[in-house]
Amino acid sequence: MESIQEPSNTEELRVTFYPELYLQRRIWILDMLRKEGVTKVLDVGCGEGQLLSSLAQPSPWLAPPPPSVLPPAPTSTELADDSILSPSYNDDEVPNLHMTEIHGLDISDEDLQFAIEAVKPPKQDDEIPNSPGHRFFHTSMQRWEDLSAKIWKGGLQTINNEFIDIECIVSTEVIEHLPNDVFPAFSAMLLGVYHPKYFLVTTPSYTFNARFTAPDAPRSARKGYPDPTGRTDRIFRHDDHKFEWTREEFASWCEDSAKEWGYKVNYTTIGRAQQKDLWGRDAELGGASQVAIFTRLDDDSKWREDKGRAAIAALGLVSEPHQLMASFKHEATAAAMKPQSLEFIARRVKGKMEEYRETFMRVEEMWFEREISDLCGGWIEMLVRAIEESPDLNLKRDVGGVRRGQSMWSIEIPGGVGSPVQQWNELASEDVPPEWSPYEGHYDDSDIEGDVSADTEGDDEESGQEDDSNVGWGTIPDSYLAAAPEDEKKAAWSEWGTWEANTLSTTATGWDADESGITTS
Repeated sequence: MESIQEPSNTEELRVTFYPELYLQRRIWILDMLRKEGVTKVLDVGCGEGQLLSSLAQPSPWLAPPPPSVLPPAPTSTELADDSILSPSYNDDEVPNLHMTEIHGLDISDEDLQFAIEAVKPPKQDDEIPNSPGHRFFHTSMQRWEDLSAKIWKGGLQTINNEFIDIECIVSTEVIEHLPNDVFPAFSAMLLGVYHPKYFLVTTPSYTFNARFTAPDAPRSARKGYPDPTGRTDRIFRHDDHKFEWTREEFASWCEDSAKEWGYKVNYTTIGRAQQKDLWGRDAELGGASQVAIFTRLDDDSKWREDKGRAAIAALGLVSEPHQLMASFKHEATAAAMKPQSLEFIARRVKGKMEEYRETFMRVEEMWFEREISDLCGGWIEMLVRAIEESPDLNLKRDVGGVRRGQSMWSIEIPGGVGSPVQQWNELASEDVPPEWSPYEGHYDDSDIEGDVSADTEGDDEESGQEDDSNVGWGTIPDSYLAAAPEDEKKAAWSEWGTWEANTLSTTATGWDADESGITTS
């Protein structure tokens, strides 16, 4: 049996991460922002704006509406069964971010050009074609909240009054790049002058660097960059790093800074190697990046700001005012926070499902029908409540008795959808052979010249037939026309022409008509 050779102690070990380490840091930051419900962020050392690009994306829906818009649902004791109507839609899911203000600060002109592109408002969609029964999946997501995005050029040592008392500051792999004279301004400026409610910071872990070599490896086995300051004999990961802290050193800095500026702090490491360490050091060395979240202890921050300003002034650093490189306003859609009635929302939901010939649709699939989300004013809870209260729809939270997460909830039309009669009046009757069925595919006959849908107006006049050129090809559900107000009926008839519909008796079961026989939740 061939033995497995251990790596030579003179070679650097293979260490990889999944997801990539920079993505793990970004995920941690986004998770913290979601957890705390942050809406305003300053990214110090934003670079090319990768984090800002994520923060600039619109939330798919608004935070739950206030009771004045959607009154509290009945409790379980008030209902016939054990269900609870319309909980906050994200109760058991990852909450969405609802950003209203983001700033990026960096000193690199080149990087900032990319950051500007990252936060620009997207181009507006072309008007969506109005074609009954046809679904469009290429439209961009609606924006339900205004967002202000600003990109600044300047150094950390300069006070920017726009950043004072901002909700959250993020510093990702920045502190280790600071020159010796600027480093003392880091805590004084960010935790003192600006005193955010939350401060998120990440930096490399020098402790983890031992993972790149065997325990008995000579110094020459480690590839990297010697400490440029000459203060230590350490080998760093990047040629611009002025230091890399051990886990103990990072913990000490966190505790001292939190105590000085009135914060509590929690710190840990992230980024474990995919490969198992042959010497069992994984737990001891921790992750490749150290992360910490500082939370301000109180709202009385005048003393923090005064103390911070004094500390910055005492450093005597040369500074220039920050330059505003770009400022953008992402405007919310006009329909935001202007919901229609629950009855009308439910009627249009059913109409959409009948138009698409769907007995079942996922709630979120229906939500991304722009008309529906607009009718709800951006509150998905309005859609859920409308479905629950409609006598014509079922909200299915489970399948086969198994409760599903909200992202898998579905809408059902009990008994299936109607079967509209197709209108063929635009075809001349002599052009369609009697043996041809519309369900057998495209008809092609070499004896017919041109398009079979060619203008037949002249033939109609000669035969005495009425002009049916206003007849449409799509479908409009009879249930919608029966329930719609008179002005809506007129608009629908005017737009689609003459319509006929009958019902198709179906036994709709499960998600896609499975054999469970269950049609109600």
